[in-house]
Amino acid sequence: MSLRTHEEGSTASLWWDKFANFSWRTDWTQVVIIALLSTLGVIAIDSAGSFRQTSYARSQVVFMALGWLAYWIVSSFDYRRLRVHARPIYAVGIMLLVPVSVCAFFKFNWASFIRSINGAYRWMDFGYFSIQPSEFAKVSALIFIAALLARHPIGSFRATWLTVLKVAGAALLPFGLIFVQPDLGSALIYLPLSFALLFVAGLSSRFFMVAGLASLLLVAVVAVDLVEYAGKVSEYSKANPDDRNPAGAVRGKHEATAWFFLLKDYQRERLLSFVAPAVVDPRGLGATWNVKQAVIAVGRGGLAGQGVGKGTQARFGYLPEAAAHNDFLFSGMAEEIGFAGGLLVIAGFALLFWRVVRTAARAADRFGSLLALGAATILGTHVVINIGMNIDLMPVTGVPLPFLSYGGSFVLSCFLLLGLVQSVHRHSASGGDHEGSPATGLTA
Repeated sequence: MSLRTHEEGSTASLWWDKFANFSWRTDWTQVVIIALLSTLGVIAIDSAGSFRQTSYARSQVVFMALGWLAYWIVSSFDYRRLRVHARPIYAVGIMLLVPVSVCAFFKFNWASFIRSINGAYRWMDFGYFSIQPSEFAKVSALIFIAALLARHPIGSFRATWLTVLKVAGAALLPFGLIFVQPDLGSALIYLPLSFALLFVAGLSSRFFMVAGLASLLLVAVVAVDLVEYAGKVSEYSKANPDDRNPAGAVRGKHEATAWFFLLKDYQRERLLSFVAPAVVDPRGLGATWNVKQAVIAVGRGGLAGQGVGKGTQARFGYLPEAAAHNDFLFSGMAEEIGFAGGLLVIAGFALLFWRVVRTAARAADRFGSLLALGAATILGTHVVINIGMNIDLMPVTGVPLPFLSYGGSFVLSCFLLLGLVQSVHRHSASGGDHEGSPATGLTA
């Protein structure tokens, strides 16, 4: 009997040691920030949908619960195992994208499984739930590109051009598949992701100078196309001065004959609503309406805000019903918590970003560093673009805000990304305190 008691005590002691080791190696600052942002997101979503009595907040709680489960499962695995399985993981991400993109390219519905919603094919509907493959493709692409760069060190472009081409191909394939859905916002994430990983991997600055010049050329081409579209809208507006939304009348007709076939007319309107709002929407009732209402919401918040649940822009429908709980959640939230509260949210993201970069700087190997820095790039790009478009500093591209905006697939992808970062933190030898990052040479 004493032997059994001793064995039970040893088992309990072993489990306690594992738990203590798990807790000691966990970055609890990251966990607390995620919990605070997630909770604030549910409150903001509930407030945005209270007037319409939507169930978005309840669904978001379910998404968060699944996200936390995925977070702890991923963080408990040794991230270094992913390097061995990077190719099949990437392949799964691409295979999820292909059927959706094929339906989008040929513009046909696959029964109720894949169908057009507001002109876009982005979801797979499984009845009780739906998924957005583009969100999970970001995670799989990050793992594959990080493994590729960890396996093949980068130097000058002439010496490593084949590796650079592989990285470009790995990013451009999902970019193209997502772009045709069409989902410009999600597709654009692959550009900063690939450039950031190539930069920290040590690619020469000459490559980025050439890439910058190519980007300027692309901007010039897009600008010429926008001028052409704006001219057609202005011509129609002069001929039909009573039409309250001239861009809506031109939309689709220009797209069918445009020489620059990569952009859709609604995407042209979004860009023009930022650079030339008076041209594309002279009365402020069309393409610029959402952004104007978002700016009004932020302004109404003042310093301290109107109070939680007392904002009017989202609750009374001035912010669009389809976006008040996701793309434009920040503006509705800023109206209720004010400038001070908005700064705290931004500070929370800044602290989270620092913790992720700190993990990258202390990672035990190159793969871990690249994983963490890639996750920081993806989430940081989302934060900058979303908040920028909510305060009219960037064009609207439909990019949600991490842990705050509504959406099951997006929430899960955010938890998966930071679960990977937590795994890097936990499985780096001694937390990596004594060494700099093998990928960047940074110390923290």
